Amino acid sequence: MRAGLKKARGSKNLTGSLIMKTSLFLGSLLLLAAGAACAAENPWVGTWKLDPAQSHLAGDTFTYSKGPGSLLHFSDGVVAYDFGTDGKDYKSAYDRTTTWTQTGPNSWDSVTTRNGKVLGKAQRTLSADGKTLTIHHTGTRPDGAPFDDQDVYTRVTAGAGLLGTWKSVKVGATGGPQTFVISSPAPGVLHYEVPDLQAHAEGAADGTDHPLAGGNTPEGMTISFKFVTPTQIKYVIKVNGKEDSEGVQTLAADARSYTDVGWSAGKQNEKQTAVFVRQ
Repeated sequence: MRAGLKKARGSKNLTGSLIMKTSLFLGSLLLLAAGAACAAENPWVGTWKLDPAQSHLAGDTFTYSKGPGSLLHFSDGVVAYDFGTDGKDYKSAYDRTTTWTQTGPNSWDSVTTRNGKVLGKAQRTLSADGKTLTIHHTGTRPDGAPFDDQDVYTRVTAGAGLLGTWKSVKVGATGGPQTFVISSPAPGVLHYEVPDLQAHAEGAADGTDHPLAGGNTPEGMTISFKFVTPTQIKYVIKVNGKEDSEGVQTLAADARSYTDVGWSAGKQNEKQTAVFVRQ
């Protein structure tokens, strides 16, 4: 899924980077399915760890615009919602809620929750010239480990304050999946665990949708995967039947690593790349 598990897009604040992280997470899961073709000698089976140094998770964009009344509107091309900076709860992407508070002329704090449980917090700071937006994400992953990431966005279109389109130039990686384990319980079947996110999925690489469950995975999220070649898999992630993201995973010739190139639905020009290394 998109190199960025756009957050399981679930470990970070849902204002753009959560979505990216979810795809990265799902991308890991999909990869697991690649080994379903040959359980006896499956090059995908094993434990894999994200290599941030070899990955390129930046490049996604999102837009803040004026919403109804005094509200703001968020959109990344896949999800969209309205919210205020008044400290009240607003429904955001998937099954999440966001609460924003303006703490200064160019700073905002927010909290993302799911069914009353805090998934993450974020502090946004706009540079004095209005051209750079820095988002500091903190929280706890489902496995209990803390994450502390700083994402940096640059302005793409003109606008006052937060208003305008923003593109990521730096993305932290600790909130997303760090390790996943792939196994093949039966011929043509792949089971994978993502310990960091306490998530799992199982199914055959036949192009059908399989549920993703556990941890903070959004309700109604599914993934389908299908072999392009024995060492390459195409995947599609959906939420409640609507496409969220897609991508391709490619196993290295020495089977010591694999590369996940993913993007949000309809945004092929904003691809992210994640590299996972066999442990």
